[in-house]
Amino acid sequence: MKYPDPNSYKYEEELLYIVERFRDRVRSGTREAEKFLNITEIEKLWTKLRKETNKLYTEMLSDILSEVDEGELIRKKKQNIEKRE
Repeated sequence: MKYPDPNSYKYEEELLYIVERFRDRVRSGTREAEKFLNITEIEKLWTKLRKETNKLYTEMLSDILSEVDEGELIRKKKQNIEKRE
């Protein structure tokens, strides 16, 4: 059984934080008439959310790929090809 990578929790926590912050800003900007967000402000928040989550996903993917043992992967691939021949 493969156990979750401890770094994955770091990303999950950060992602939840980013989304919750976005949600709080939109909620607070749509509750009171004096503080009501216009469409441009909502689009800016949405753009910031996408930018922050894309950065986080990129870091996560980079960490995952850096753990790949290319030498072992190539060796296994060669073994599979030899077995088929």
